[in-house]
Amino acid sequence: MLKKFLMVSAWALPCSLASAEPLQTSFDPDAQYVIVKVSGNPERLSVITQRTGLSGTSYSARQFDCISRTVRFMGSSTSLKGLADARPDDEPTPIFKGSLSRVISEATCNSNAPQAQDPILQRATLSANTQ
Repeated sequence: MLKKFLMVSAWALPCSLASAEPLQTSFDPDAQYVIVKVSGNPERLSVITQRTGLSGTSYSARQFDCISRTVRFMGSSTSLKGLADARPDDEPTPIFKGSLSRVISEATCNSNAPQAQDPILQRATLSANTQ
C-alpha cells in the first residue's frame, strides 16, 4: 500500500510542477504569477492564476474569448475556494498590450487555438498565418 502511495505521489509531483511555470511579467517585479488551471474552449476559456508576492498569495479567475481577443475578470480571492464567491465584471473588455491579461492569453490562447474545421475558419487561419 505504501509503495502504491509513493508511486502515485512521485507521478503527481512532476505534473503539478510542469503546470506551475512562472509567467514573465515586468510590471509587477516583486511578484510571481503562475497559471493554476485552464478549462473550456477557445471561445470561453477559464483561467485561474496565482500571484505570490510581498503581500502574500492571491488567486484570480478570468474568462478569455481567444477568438475575439477579449477577457472578463471573474474575481479574485486569497484562496481558491474563495473564488466561488467572487463577483465577476459585467462585461468582457479588450485584451490590452502590456496587461497581465495579455500575458495570460498569450500563454493559454496560443496553446488552445481553435482547430480550423469549417472552410471559412480555415481560410481565415491561413490568411492570418501568412501575414
